[in-house]
Amino acid sequence: MSDFHSQHIIAIIGPHDTVSGFAALGVEAHPANSAADVLERLREIKALTIDETKPVVYAVVCIIEDLLQGIDRAEYEKITAGALPAVVLLPGPQGSQGYAEARLRQLSEQAVGSAII
Repeated sequence: MSDFHSQHIIAIIGPHDTVSGFAALGVEAHPANSAADVLERLREIKALTIDETKPVVYAVVCIIEDLLQGIDRAEYEKITAGALPAVVLLPGPQGSQGYAEARLRQLSEQAVGSAII
């Protein structure tokens, strides 16, 4: 990426009632109600981030993990590949669904070569 990018943004994707309050903290809220919505928002964010003509880079994207149920894993992996934006899974109002832990387990297995979590 060139030096043209001057603004790094944090975004959150999730149900409107969950993510709308994050705007007061300077986080860009992207409402989504399904796994398909999440993939669409991620595609939009990734396109803006890799477009060197845009002055914006999404540095971190948080996703409410409840919405990952039923997501097309291959498409999700393709969209989230690369350094930016970093994708962080957050538990929803009902607590963790285990997706974040499963992802962490997968990454640690890739890094170390065996299950450590």
